[in-house]
Amino acid sequence: MPNRISGTVDRTYFTSPKFSAGVLLSDTGDRVRFRGPFCANEGDLVTLVGRWKVDPKYGPQFAADSLSYELPKSPEGLVQYLAKHPAFVGIGEATARKIVAHAASAAHLDRLIRQDIDELHRELRIRKSTLESLREAWIAHSADNEIRSYLASFGLTHHQMETLLQTFGNSVVGVLRADPYQLIRYVKGYGVKKVDKIARAMGTPKDHCGRIEAGLLFIVGDELCSGHTWTAGADLLDKANDLLLLDTLDSRDVIRQAAERLLQERLLVADGNAVTTPWCLETERFIQSVFDLQGWADRPLAGIRLQLTGLKDKQAEAYRAALRYGIVVISGGAGTGKTYVLARLAMSFQDSRLRVALCSPTGKAAKRIEESLRAQGLDLEAKTIHRLLEYDGHEFHRESLSQPCNDDDDADPGYDVVIVDEVSMVDVPLMAELLRRIDFTRTRLILVGDHNQLPPVGPGNVLRDVIQHNLVPTVILDEVVRQAGVLKTNSMAVLSGAIAPTAVDDPAWSVVDVFQDPQQIQVYLRELVLRKIPDRLHLDPINDVQIITPTHIGPLGTKAVNQMMQRLLHGEVARKFAVADKVIQTVNDYGLGVMNGTIGRVVEIDPGPGGGYWIDFDGCGVRHIKDEQVLNVQLAYALTAHKAQGSEFPCVVVLCHKSHYFADRNWLYTAVTRAARYCILMGDRWGLRNAVKKNNTIRRRTFLNLWASSAEPASPLEVPA
Repeated sequence: MPNRISGTVDRTYFTSPKFSAGVLLSDTGDRVRFRGPFCANEGDLVTLVGRWKVDPKYGPQFAADSLSYELPKSPEGLVQYLAKHPAFVGIGEATARKIVAHAASAAHLDRLIRQDIDELHRELRIRKSTLESLREAWIAHSADNEIRSYLASFGLTHHQMETLLQTFGNSVVGVLRADPYQLIRYVKGYGVKKVDKIARAMGTPKDHCGRIEAGLLFIVGDELCSGHTWTAGADLLDKANDLLLLDTLDSRDVIRQAAERLLQERLLVADGNAVTTPWCLETERFIQSVFDLQGWADRPLAGIRLQLTGLKDKQAEAYRAALRYGIVVISGGAGTGKTYVLARLAMSFQDSRLRVALCSPTGKAAKRIEESLRAQGLDLEAKTIHRLLEYDGHEFHRESLSQPCNDDDDADPGYDVVIVDEVSMVDVPLMAELLRRIDFTRTRLILVGDHNQLPPVGPGNVLRDVIQHNLVPTVILDEVVRQAGVLKTNSMAVLSGAIAPTAVDDPAWSVVDVFQDPQQIQVYLRELVLRKIPDRLHLDPINDVQIITPTHIGPLGTKAVNQMMQRLLHGEVARKFAVADKVIQTVNDYGLGVMNGTIGRVVEIDPGPGGGYWIDFDGCGVRHIKDEQVLNVQLAYALTAHKAQGSEFPCVVVLCHKSHYFADRNWLYTAVTRAARYCILMGDRWGLRNAVKKNNTIRRRTFLNLWASSAEPASPLEVPA
């Protein structure tokens, strides 16, 4: 049987989130050496559970398996614990306050719940069934009541508490007391501002070294989320100084010292003046090495029957380059014939019995390219890159695309050619995973995309970097084909800084730029989507029409427009969604098999306040979402251009108003090219003209660009001379 020892941690020789060793002053007055897989801090009142062992070096020790803490005396902590824990059914905050106030102390509360719920029923008039359920759940969770009560006193939600407990176990209290800012490093979703609230409640000083290091790591991570793969050292110090607001004159020097510690520990790394995370530097360095060693390899395919009839000069050049080089990039704007060239290549490969893998970053984009090729007589399955590489949400299981997965007859074959469409959406991590699985002595890679579109959501700007610095053989299709039509022609005009007026006698392109007030746009948008488009274009206002706007906030943001459309279609909605609502998945959920950007329709709602939703996702079928999964699904009547990227819709309504002063040419181009048949631009004249004049979306800091530019490196933590 395991032993239990209670007392105060008198001294720690070593402590970390995962292991601690020290001396415990027990309740009997004995000094006990201990060690265990948790975080312990001097002064903690704890109970250790484990066994006695004799260490060859340190002698008798208590090898603890677990650590627990005393239940805090804070009434607010007890109230929040009772109210927020889902196991305590029927106990809201008002009922919890009555119970805690009546008990007067934590010890009395424990006795009442365990032994005397009749008193609570009699004095507080709480339903007996509720109290019986409370007692059963309280006893079942007695092992971690103290910890959860402590966490609840900081205002953490149940989901946040579960995240912390899964990460740190019973050590979480020790972690918080020693360095609450370690939460940022170990727990997803915790930033400096969130942890600052916890730290202030604990009395942690602003100049705590953990806070400064966490601030630096947070800024680097935030830069990665913004698409940059590195941050200039001097800029990093300045941003950390602004974020942390230290009350010292030498704050920048203090921050510099913390940054140097992170560099020494390799939690951050530097290449000259560029600071980033180790994985990001190594990943982009790998991509560069592949392009340097393989990109220019001249490996002509023998025995291919050329199919050049009807191809324009640039299209023929792209076709020949794809047959000649190990890696080739084919890029071009809307209507320049990228898919036409791709179809000719696929036809030649299939005629020569070469094995072709066709993939795209999103399911919607994969489905679209598959349908486009099918319209040209080609039966070629398209997959997402993740599915091609057999990603399960944690790792990529496919070791090679150049060799069969295994000896099974049903296994995917090794491929002679891998074609990636919509490559502008591929970020640095995904590009590296793809390149790692290609043996370029056996398999060639064809990257197809539109470098004029927005860069990927994730870090990096691979397609633009490749084109700008000619890192691999590249062909840019720059001529709109004659049969492209007014929609493609006018979309390409955006890249020249022009917005074509409404097309005469052709509803494919319309511009309505007479509005000044966002409320006017809302009123016209309602009339347009619900009446004019169905009547004149004979399109379904939900399935066939997509509203695109530059932002989530404001009267013309996705949030306001989605709520407006939901009310117009369904009236007042009691819950988050109504049946038939158009929705979008906002993160990859590999358990559900639904990827970020997948659009669906709500087909059924579970009854009861805690029920979930049944959603029919495009290409995935009906899925049941509930609990935390619901947070990852949003209304989709209006989307940002990034969320719509890779997809096409029969009709797109693009909102661009002077309040969207940050919108630029690449955003506008990406938005209008989502339209397959009809595009309607709505806003005011200044907003549209301002957007089409600005061309700054492409400015991302990446190592591929830095190395190719051969900039002279500087010290990472100094301003370059």
